[in-house]
Order: sequence, then structure tokens, then C-alpha cells
Amino acid sequence: MRRIIICFLLYVAELAFSAASVEQEVMSADELRQHILEKRSAPLTCLNVKATLNVRDFGAVPNDGKDDRPAIASAVLKARRMEGPVQISFESGCYDIQPATDDYIYSDHTNSGVFLRDCRDMVIEGNGAHMLIHRQDVSVFAAVHSTNIIIRNFTADYDPLPFSQGTVCSINEANNSFVFELQSGFPRPDDAFFKSCDSWGMLKDTEHPGRLKADCPSVFFFDEMTPVERNKYRIVLKNPGRTSYFTKGDVFAITGRSASIGWYNDSDNITFNNITAYACPSPVFIGTETSRLNVLNCRMKLIGKRLMTNGGGGVICQASRIGPWVENCEFEGLSDDCLNIYGLPIYILEQISPVKMRVYAKAAIQPGDRLAFFNPNEGNVIQETTVVSFSKNILVLKDPVGKLNTVPPGAKRTKVNPREWKIYDHAYNLNAVGNYYVYRNNTMHDGRRYGVLLRASYGLIENNRFEGLSRTGMQISNEPEWPEGFWTRNLIVRGNRVSECGYGHGDPSIQIKSLKLHGVMDAPIQKNIFLIDNEFHAVSGPAAVFDGVDGLTVNGNVFDSGSAFGSLVVGENVKLRSLEDNTGDSRFEFKHSISR
Repeated sequence: MRRIIICFLLYVAELAFSAASVEQEVMSADELRQHILEKRSAPLTCLNVKATLNVRDFGAVPNDGKDDRPAIASAVLKARRMEGPVQISFESGCYDIQPATDDYIYSDHTNSGVFLRDCRDMVIEGNGAHMLIHRQDVSVFAAVHSTNIIIRNFTADYDPLPFSQGTVCSINEANNSFVFELQSGFPRPDDAFFKSCDSWGMLKDTEHPGRLKADCPSVFFFDEMTPVERNKYRIVLKNPGRTSYFTKGDVFAITGRSASIGWYNDSDNITFNNITAYACPSPVFIGTETSRLNVLNCRMKLIGKRLMTNGGGGVICQASRIGPWVENCEFEGLSDDCLNIYGLPIYILEQISPVKMRVYAKAAIQPGDRLAFFNPNEGNVIQETTVVSFSKNILVLKDPVGKLNTVPPGAKRTKVNPREWKIYDHAYNLNAVGNYYVYRNNTMHDGRRYGVLLRASYGLIENNRFEGLSRTGMQISNEPEWPEGFWTRNLIVRGNRVSECGYGHGDPSIQIKSLKLHGVMDAPIQKNIFLIDNEFHAVSGPAAVFDGVDGLTVNGNVFDSGSAFGSLVVGENVKLRSLEDNTGDSRFEFKHSISR
């Protein structure tokens, strides 16, 4: 394992060096594409297996209705002790997964159907096996501190389901409540699972399963839920006036975020291949500090009367040193962004000197990492510098940083994520944001929020289809309000089609912005972005909004909108590198922009 880690760190260092050198010279789209594909290694799809174990030999027998989790865990333990690569094989049929604990503890991933800790060079071969999870806070697969893992050829579902839905019977605007009648086959909305986690609701479009009801908020929080008679519940909304969006006969869906189909942490080169799931509590594939995640030929599918498939996004990568590769996947009925790549803020608790400070950081910081210090209020990059050392929350930098607006002593913060600190100056680790990622030949349709939300550099978004998503199909921006970051540079968006997205809010098909708290930055941080041969079909309003981009190429694209008048493309504070051969260019409007 030590040798693998050293090789991986050398590989990351090579990527960081090449990234720095590439930014010094602007490449063509073809050169940049070649650079990304060369530097981001191809997905792991095969290992030269030396030994094979069958879970049946450990007591996991399909279709017998018994809990198979302990037997699967025994097979993994045996494989971990063997010289690899080792394959763990399932047979076709249904495997039942019961939780190991009595209480809802969704952070305890040892409950997972297949739990891999400190594993390497391993194939988990499903052979079409179906994983049926019997409590909503249990993940199907989880990998921790593991390297070179292939998980393939499974289907998965939950019983009970991790979401509920019912019909709106009546509305009482005076007390901001409505009555909900539970539909057959769904768990009670006051189920213990929903009480145990972040539970909220959405109004759904019954004519287009997976989509939200148009022209209304994308989320409804509630304070109270009281049974009033058999299968009926009175729900009191948290925000005043929200019942005005409700109509008798609407379908209201409730979700609670917890577990996932694939969860990963502090791992490298994990591949999910040919996984089809029909329900998931939270994002389908989600994790932190895991590089070279590969998601191939995977699907999230609506079945039966379900109007959603999960309570979160599709592929979520937090603080990766090397970004994900997602290809030939279909994401349907999601409740959040299909792809979300980002880094975490580093908060400064005490500035001991211009080069030394005490910080709060949730992700690892290594010597040689490049940091960008950010003033979220004024919207400017204060300083870029390199890490000399990081130990016991003390950060030592190569270059001095001017006086910062630090987090004051005793400032309030949540236990899990100090988002209240977003108003103070903070930093982003540019080596841990998910640079070098590939997202191609995927289909995302009929879901909530964005298709892709990007805050990382050296990316290839190619030949994807985005349809029926409630917000912008492609959102390329930092997020100071959340906060997550940081910038997107050297990005290729080519051959994609975005249609019927943004119907919930009149959003554009694509949006690129450089943001500060409560506004747009004066100096763009998004740089060197190529939009080539795409189709952007807006439901209404402009098809594209660009606000703060340095070095934008827009060639050979189709822009149109359901709105017959007004601008199709709106650009402000944009430095254009090329603007050629686009359909709809008579309705382009660029303000305070220049062409190079």
C-alpha cells in the first residue's frame, strides 16, 4: 500500500506541474482535449485476477430472504488478506441487506451491502445480482482507504423506499398547511427514517415523471407533520406563503438524504461499471478526497409509479486531487445536480504572521499544494501561494499574505460544516478541487436542479444530453453563498445538447459566472473555456448567459429559445477569443466585452 500511495502522489505532483505549465500558454481546443486525455488516465476496467471467491461459499445465498451482509463481509475480509488481484463473485438473484445497527447511523458505512476498507486490486463481480437494501440509511457499496477497485454488473433497490409521495387533498393558506394522502407502496411520511435526517419535499409533475411542477420553488421545508386519518397527514410548511403554489390533486414527494449506491472516501481509482439502481436515499455516487473515480455504463431509472429515484445528485466529487471520469451513463429522476465537482473552503482562524496561520480545513493539505485566498465580499483573489507545511491545523506558506478578515474567536459554526463563516476571507486548495475530469456520452433527464455544476479545471464535457432538468443544464461558476469552489479554467464543452431545462425558473441552458457574495466579480476568474458544436435550446429567455469570463470561444453552436424576442446570448465582462458560425447570432448581446 505504501508503494501505491507514493506512486499516486508522484502522479498527482506530475499533474500539478503540467497544469501550471499549461496555463502559461493558451492551447487550442484540440490540444487541450489531447492534454486532458493524456494526463487523466483512462478508467480502470480490468484487473489480472489471480484468485476468485464466491460469496455463496461464505453463506450469501440469493433468493433465500436471509440477510446476506455478514457473509459478504466475510468474503471481503478473506479477499483482503490474499495476494491480489482477487475477484469476489456473486450469482444472479436477489441478495437481502439488513443493517448491522438498530439505530439510523448513515455515517456508519460498515452497514453497507459491500464494505471495502483498506482494500486494493479487487473486483466485485455481480453477474447481474440484485442488491435489495432493507433500511434507508444503508449504502449499497462503500470504499474507504482503498485503491484499484472494480465494482460491476449489479442492480439495486430499496425496501422500504427512501422517499415517499402522496396526493394533495386540501390546502389551508391561513395556517400555511396542506393535507397529504399517501399513495400505495410508499413509506409513511412520518417514518423514523425521515425524522432521522435532512427531510424535505417537492411538488412533482405527474405528466413528466421525474420533473418538478413548473413555476414554483424547487424545495419545500416543513415544520410539522401530523396524522389526521388513515393514510392522511397534515403538513405545515416552514416558509410563509408557500401554500400558494399548491393545487388540489398535486403530488408532493418527500425525501431524506443519507446513504448512496456508491460511497467513497480517501481512495483512488474506484470504478463502478454497469450498475443500475431504481432508488437511492442520497446522491447516487458520492464521496470526498477520492481521486480517479470512474462511473461507467451506470443508470438511475424510474419504475412503477415513482416520480423520483433519489434524494440527491448523480456523481458528487468533493476535494478530489484528480477528477472523475463518467461515461455512457443515464441519470433519470434525480433530486439534485447530475455532476458536481468542487473543493472545500479553508477558513483562517488566526493569522499568526503573513506566512503562518491557524486554519479549519476539512480536506487534507499537502506541502506543494497551491492555495488561492479569496475575499468573498469584494470578490477578489487576494493571493495565490504554495504550501510549505501543514500540521495540527497550522499552515505555513511560501509567500506572505496581507492582513485577512479572519473568523473571529467564538464565531458560531455548525458541527458539520461552518457555512456561517462564508463572509470571512478563506482559501481554496487548487490541487484538491477535482481537476482533470471527463464527462461524456451521458444522458440526464427529468430531474431537479443542474445537469453539471463545475468548479474545477481541465475538464472535457462532451456529447452529453441534458433534458427536462428544472434549472440550468450547465452551470459553470464558483459558489460563495454555499460556499464551494473554486474556479473553472481550461474547459471544453463540445457536442452537447441541452433542451427543456430551466423550466422551473426561466433559467438559461448554460451559464458561466464569476461570483462574489451578492453579485458578480469585477475581474473574471473563469478562464479559457471552449463552447464548440453544442445545441442550447432554452424554454424561455436567453439560451446562454456569460458574466465574467476571460478567454471564451463560442464556435459552431446552435442557440434558440421559446421566447421569440429578446437576446439569445447575453455576455458581460467577457474577453472573447472567438465567436464564429453560431446559429442565432443576430440576437447576441455583449456588454463591456472585448474580442482578442
